[in-house]
Amino acid sequence: MEDASATVKWIGASLGLVFGTIGEDNKFKLWREDPSQAFQSGRRFRCVYSQSPSNHVSYVSLGFRTLRHEVWLVLMSRDGLLGLLEPSEQESLQAWMEIDTTYPFGQQIRGSEPTFRLSLHESETPSYGALSAGLDPKAISLCLSANTSIKILRAIRSDEGNYQFHNMLEVSSIPSAINDVSWSPGSIRLHDLIAAACDDGFVRVYAATTLHNIRLAPASSGAGQDSPPKDRHNTSLAIRQAPSGIGAGLAGVSRAEGIRRSSGGLRMQHSWTEVALLPHEAGAPVWRVQWTHDGSTIASTGDSGKLRLWKQDLKGDFIEFAETGPAWGT
Repeated sequence: MEDASATVKWIGASLGLVFGTIGEDNKFKLWREDPSQAFQSGRRFRCVYSQSPSNHVSYVSLGFRTLRHEVWLVLMSRDGLLGLLEPSEQESLQAWMEIDTTYPFGQQIRGSEPTFRLSLHESETPSYGALSAGLDPKAISLCLSANTSIKILRAIRSDEGNYQFHNMLEVSSIPSAINDVSWSPGSIRLHDLIAAACDDGFVRVYAATTLHNIRLAPASSGAGQDSPPKDRHNTSLAIRQAPSGIGAGLAGVSRAEGIRRSSGGLRMQHSWTEVALLPHEAGAPVWRVQWTHDGSTIASTGDSGKLRLWKQDLKGDFIEFAETGPAWGT
């Protein structure tokens, strides 16, 4: 590996030791372990795939979704283009094809781009509540942040068998800029938990609930999104950005939000609630937040260099139970 990498993500263990990077050369690269090479030889991992942004804008975030021996890749570029890819060669991972693209926050003008962060729900199946509401068990779920908003998207197979992005919910009017987001693993809950690292020194935790048995009359294409939430609880219909595709964005096509219906006319309805406001460091930004693999604990870190761990007590409240870092014990 010769290029410095700004972002690194591992693929699930079922595919061996494989990870993706976004480097200073603005390329996405996929690296796979070569057991025939000696340790510390500099050749133990070899690049099996490399891709440059087709819209000539650098990548800023990436994520993987694995389901047994299947894998999908999500890439987001600086102008807000979100792309979903799958390997055309599942075994070698040496060729990938783009399935769907969209601008969840609209196409951004160069020089005014917000900081985009994304996090995928990495459990084998969606939450129990979402499954009970009729969500496809193989749906790909992710959250995105930009400035003071968080959006939840799900990529769901269409009637033709292709994955398509659906914009399910927006948490807006957050009182601080968001530096990072993390979707809690786990599928036994009735709701999903998303943690946000904020610029005002707090970690905010949101619960997203999928409401059951919501069937709506068919809506005409191009219907607008629900009004932004005015408090800490809001309900939103499943909508998506349309049309999709890089060409449409470069041609200046208006990306009005339209309804994309799931099979049988069922459309998910989601609501959100802020369930925790955790003070990481007064007056200092929180830069990173991450859930543990079992979804029981949140780790946060910020300007002070401290790492704080938060866990739910028996009442369901998040409490700080550990702290470490350069300033600990002084």
